[in-house]
Amino acid sequence: MKYLSKIFAILFLTVLATSARAQTVNPDADNQLHSDLSLQYLVHLPSRSTSPPPVIILLHGMGSNEQDLYSLIPELPQKYAVVSARGPYTFAEGSYQWFQGTLVNSRLDGDPQQLAASRARISGFVDEVVTKYRFDPHQVYLVGFSQGAIMSYQVALTEPAKIKGIGVMSGAIFGSFVPLIKPSPKLSHLRIFISHGQADHRIPIGYAQEADQQLKGLGLKPEFHVYPGMQHEINSDALADLINWLQGS
Repeated sequence: MKYLSKIFAILFLTVLATSARAQTVNPDADNQLHSDLSLQYLVHLPSRSTSPPPVIILLHGMGSNEQDLYSLIPELPQKYAVVSARGPYTFAEGSYQWFQGTLVNSRLDGDPQQLAASRARISGFVDEVVTKYRFDPHQVYLVGFSQGAIMSYQVALTEPAKIKGIGVMSGAIFGSFVPLIKPSPKLSHLRIFISHGQADHRIPIGYAQEADQQLKGLGLKPEFHVYPGMQHEINSDALADLINWLQGS
């Protein structure tokens, strides 16, 4: 078990360089950590407001925190409100995760109880955020990196009525989750963006390719981007493609 733990510390740990840039947050953003809902979070309201505004809910990777993807606010389309949630499980001081990684038949997966609990927490959090801030309930986007990307799949594919689209960066659809995915007309509206590095050794590119085929098998049309040389990270090309996808909503 100690050996497996070491494996997953390597496989799932978010690249520190990606997390480090999150320490510089848009000075116009609300950098106050809120604890009044089922997940702790940061919130930024759009400067160019529509009524009600669409919202992006950011889900960080393993070993990171709510500040991480929040640093992207200056780059994201201004029409969106942005909410960045903190994972419910402590990984280390100041860093969190959505679940503990595990291996099932030599494939990446996660603790089933924690996956189910985080899926339920995020789903409930979507309802709470939309109600409290009066966001458009028909324009909710989940954007996640690594573990956050994995949770984006899990929430959107089981609760499609709540989610308009997902931005999946360096993620996977776990084998344990596949039995929960059911073809349904309710999925037909779901917009999906996938970005993945060809050189990703933490979640290898094969997981993203499998997810792309599984989604197509559900009748969905994901926008799938692979970046040569990119590792487990978000490079400038991947960010630019994500922004273009969000602008097209």
